[in-house]
Amino acid sequence: MAPHGDRVETLVDELRASRIDRRQFVMRAAALGLSGSAVSALLAACGGGGQEAAPPPPAATGAAASTGAAAAPPPEAAPQGGTLRIRLLNDVINLDPPFFPASADENSMYSVYEGLITYKPGTWEIVNQLAETFEPSADGLQFHFTLKQGIPFHGGYGELTADDVKFSFERTAGLSKPKIDSPYKGDWVALQEVKVAGKYEGTIVLKEVFAPIMATTLPVFSGWVVSKKAVEDRGKKYATNPIGTGPYEFVEWKPKQHVKLKKFADYGGASSDFIPAQWDEIVLVPIDEDNAADIALESGEIDFAQISLPSIDRWQKNGDYTVQKRTTLDYNWVGMNIENPKLKDVNVRQAIRYAIDVPSIIEAAFEGRWERASAILPPGMPIGYWKDAPIYERNLDKAKGFLAKAANPPTELEFRHAPETGAKETAEIVQANLADIGIKVTIKQLDSSAYYALEKKELRSRELMYVGYISSPDPWWSMEWFTCEQIDVWNWMYWCNDEFDRLNKEALKTTDQAKRNDLYIQAQKLWDEAVHTVWLAWPTYYFAGKKSLQPGLRLDGRILPSAFTTA
Repeated sequence: MAPHGDRVETLVDELRASRIDRRQFVMRAAALGLSGSAVSALLAACGGGGQEAAPPPPAATGAAASTGAAAAPPPEAAPQGGTLRIRLLNDVINLDPPFFPASADENSMYSVYEGLITYKPGTWEIVNQLAETFEPSADGLQFHFTLKQGIPFHGGYGELTADDVKFSFERTAGLSKPKIDSPYKGDWVALQEVKVAGKYEGTIVLKEVFAPIMATTLPVFSGWVVSKKAVEDRGKKYATNPIGTGPYEFVEWKPKQHVKLKKFADYGGASSDFIPAQWDEIVLVPIDEDNAADIALESGEIDFAQISLPSIDRWQKNGDYTVQKRTTLDYNWVGMNIENPKLKDVNVRQAIRYAIDVPSIIEAAFEGRWERASAILPPGMPIGYWKDAPIYERNLDKAKGFLAKAANPPTELEFRHAPETGAKETAEIVQANLADIGIKVTIKQLDSSAYYALEKKELRSRELMYVGYISSPDPWWSMEWFTCEQIDVWNWMYWCNDEFDRLNKEALKTTDQAKRNDLYIQAQKLWDEAVHTVWLAWPTYYFAGKKSLQPGLRLDGRILPSAFTTA
């Protein structure tokens, strides 16, 4: 028997006696270090605890090959209907759109809520969803809509009306009573009001032009429409009992176990032209640990999962599964606090930029799988990508030359990071790289709560740091954190540039896409000249799923459960 044999036997006994279910077995087996093949063999041997035996795992490699599990046929194709099971990276917390804390909540509710417009799955093409017609005014200040009629809310909450649209948008913006304080109120910062002209007609009225409204406000979760009656009726309970108009309705949330959705029998069909909704049921399973997720996928507990970087090769070699790759719109970097006395001199910062070996960091920290970044906006961003951004390769001669020009070059620096993917490896490589130019680097790891506490004293005392932020499909979501007003908040490099701020404000109020594109490239050039950032990577996600599945993914890697189909 494998290591911890007595504990494995106890697990098997509990499964056979139905004291634990299949998922609990998988999770606890992963904690004991069992391979996916071993778990599958044990599940099959004991009949899965009163359920059907698990589908066979991928071909084992390395240590997993020694389990002796018999070869088995590939997983059967998922039938029309049935249940789709997808991994969440963590458990959900709040399913009310103005308060979504993480991507797990957003992914879970994509199939439940709908908006006036949305992105067609797999593209950045805007299509009507709840809107029958949607007409922006020439000046970009008004957006007139008529609703598709006969669209019912889940749970018997009646038909969708323009009043629900007004309530949803003004609520997130903080304009409704009682007033709420949504972390996403910035998506509606320019909203003056939603004028209702009839049961199915209204106009979104802005105080000023806000270019991201068509990119990151209306087509994603800040544009989702909730039932006014349901929110008022359910109160605080609404956060874990949501009501939408989508093809799937929320059934239950069992903390740390699953979110369960079922096909809405009275679905109004707002998304039917581009979302197939072929499943009878969708179950979203929170699995924090990558090893446990691999086991769950191999044993048939789930059908699709984001996978760890070290496991990619193994999944790609297995012909019964397919691997999907999506480069996100997010960005990771090594930051330099230019207000710190040790880093005020641009020559010191130039020396650091030329001393750091970015390809080695990507190889060590991200298995060589993440796409190297050259600036803040990736090629997948709909606008603003600076394709000619310079790439700074390691050059010790240049690094030492710049350091020699510095008036008072530092001999010691501190590198702070949180316990995040790749942070430790990044810090260690930076430490070794800077030692080559005579700078001793001390590494300080903080827990996430301390690192992101945003206390002014702690922020200002930083020198070097590892940072990663997430983004959405508009440059505003990436750039807004680095303006002068974000000093002592999210602008951790303490760079304040009036021209950078001006360019970003102009881009925010410019509807001409070509002009916006140019403005953001100009802003990134100013950023590069300031030499406070060593760009590392645009995080890249990898997913594995049964070959029988055609996954529903947004271009930036967001999971769209109801867009999954059989291959």
